[in-house]
Amino acid sequence: MRITFNKLTALHILRVWRSSGRTLTTDRHGLEASVVAPRKYWTRRRIAACLESVGVNLSDVRSRVQVMVPRPGTRIRSRTAKNTVYVRGLPATPIVELGSTVRIPCPELLFIELGTVMSPIVQLLVGLELCGRFSRDAQNPRDGAVTYDIKPVTTADKIRLYVSTARDLAGLEQSRRVAEWLMDEAWSPQEALLNGLARMPLHELGYELGELQLNPRFVVRGTLLSLVDKKSRVPDSLISNSNVGFNYDGGPHFGEDGPWTDETVFLDNTRLASMRKAVVADKRRDRDLLVQGLSILPVTKEDFFERGGIDRVMLQAMSLLERTGQRDFTKHKRALRRPRLAEERQQLIWSLLPGQRGKDLSRKLAQPEPSSVTFKDYDITFDNRAMTITRM
Repeated sequence: MRITFNKLTALHILRVWRSSGRTLTTDRHGLEASVVAPRKYWTRRRIAACLESVGVNLSDVRSRVQVMVPRPGTRIRSRTAKNTVYVRGLPATPIVELGSTVRIPCPELLFIELGTVMSPIVQLLVGLELCGRFSRDAQNPRDGAVTYDIKPVTTADKIRLYVSTARDLAGLEQSRRVAEWLMDEAWSPQEALLNGLARMPLHELGYELGELQLNPRFVVRGTLLSLVDKKSRVPDSLISNSNVGFNYDGGPHFGEDGPWTDETVFLDNTRLASMRKAVVADKRRDRDLLVQGLSILPVTKEDFFERGGIDRVMLQAMSLLERTGQRDFTKHKRALRRPRLAEERQQLIWSLLPGQRGKDLSRKLAQPEPSSVTFKDYDITFDNRAMTITRM
């Protein structure tokens, strides 16, 4: 048997694969028809067996599994599967093999496919995950455990090159736009969210600070060595061609093992001591970066959950950049202070956070807005050229 999964099913498989410490092969293949034994059919049990070969349970996959085929006649005829037919538009070798029975789109093609089922900000966050050193939980991406310190499966430049050469694919228009905001080397979901919002344009409810470099390393040399606690420091991000950046100092960073929510967490003395040690280390890090001429703004979990918290951080970054004569953010500040846009942006940020409020807001924002125009029946009569309108 051999089957090629795609879209959300492929993303689920890839997250399981990366979280287990496995890496993708660099070998690429063409899209071929799924193969089952002669005179056999694709049953739910056979599809489940293929998924189990890569560590995925069919019961964990939401809705029907998504598969891709090269021609209409090669569709998998099963109630368990939903087919996407790729007659044209695919580059020559877009498929990655995971074992002998399962194939998925290469990360660059997967990114394009997700443009058909995700909003721009969510697609951006998944793109940063694919280009980064972490993986969200496959079954529960919002609240599940995150795997850190793993290799990226692609880069921002590879995705941009891929979308520039692809033709006639669903999701391509949005993907070309979102690909321009991608960055390499995100180390956590929180870091990806913060810097993704900073990179996105104003009309997409982002902050449009320009390009950012994630996790750049600064090494102290010469006379400054006697002034720093550590010779090498890595801020989470730095706005390109500036000395302003961000560091996320949040829950997991301080050893909070519970879900990343705004609920109160009670700590024992051991955990308090551990967290204090992390705070002290961060203060020393901030000083080391400051003496190198860098203005790195610390961002906390509370900034995300408080109304206007991230707006305030971004306005502070703009103020620093303007004060040093590096940028002019007059347009940005005017847009950020518009109440309606500020409320829409806040709702968007909250919808992307862990916890029940994030889930509820995400569902709400996914629903189409009711039309402001209503249609009613009226009875229109004329009497001696006088018109009378009566609502029915």
